[in-house]
Amino acid sequence: MAEAPGESEESEYEQHDDQEMEDDHESLQEQVKSFKNDDAVLEPGIANIFEDFLELGGETRSAVRHLSTSYKGLPLMINTMIEWLQLAGRRKKEIHTQIEDHLKTVILKHFDPKKADLIFTEEGSVPSWLEEMISFPTWRELFYQLADQYPDCLMLKFTIKLISDAGYQGEITSASTAAHQPEVFCGLVKNLLSEIITASSSELEKSFKEFCHLVCHSQHTYFYSQAMIKTVEQRHTEYNNFTQWLSREIQQEAIRRKLDVTNMTLHFSGVGAHAKVFESLSSMLSRNALNPA
Repeated sequence: MAEAPGESEESEYEQHDDQEMEDDHESLQEQVKSFKNDDAVLEPGIANIFEDFLELGGETRSAVRHLSTSYKGLPLMINTMIEWLQLAGRRKKEIHTQIEDHLKTVILKHFDPKKADLIFTEEGSVPSWLEEMISFPTWRELFYQLADQYPDCLMLKFTIKLISDAGYQGEITSASTAAHQPEVFCGLVKNLLSEIITASSSELEKSFKEFCHLVCHSQHTYFYSQAMIKTVEQRHTEYNNFTQWLSREIQQEAIRRKLDVTNMTLHFSGVGAHAKVFESLSSMLSRNALNPA
């Protein structure tokens, strides 16, 4: 029997409404789950979650009940403990250092990069607490450690860039951390080059060692750095002696580190413009033999 006109459309609307109700129900369950987390009422984004909960038809009384039940008061307990330790004769700075070290250990142990990435998708902007955190050396050091462990985490990549833009790029000593972000890497190379140029004879070795460690981290960082040096050499011929010396030194360091930079060396020397010569020299140098065959 044929469907009456309009019956098919009504059926589609009903299915659409059912799907919306199902999605809203799942969202409500997720929000209730957030309310049940310990000290959820103290979380920075809880007000937004509360508003969304009400908009989806959640009851105010239900939200208040969950938030009240989940309240533990852990931050207040910690502050009370700090006061007790101070009364017992411990210095405030010593107590804070101990607490920060413990928090760093806990975060390093339980950090979840997927959950961290959700911070940006949910908030849509840079959280105010993140900008505050990077103003403290202790927490910047924590982000450096996390970035080394989780190089693909978008939140950590953004945080490292934020730290670099804030003027702390000199602290980023990890080559693997810097190598994942060209802007951070370039800033660090620039700083180290400035140190090399202005360093005294006693400081030069240390600055140059850090520079080599950074640019010889991989073939990619080596190629990028040599390209930068070559660009400076072409644009500022008055520095040719310095740039040529620098290029040779990091080439030797790359070889010592067992990086295969033969083709790159030939390319930057101009041999790459002559395909047959390049192929023959590349083969001889790679095999360490005069016979290219």
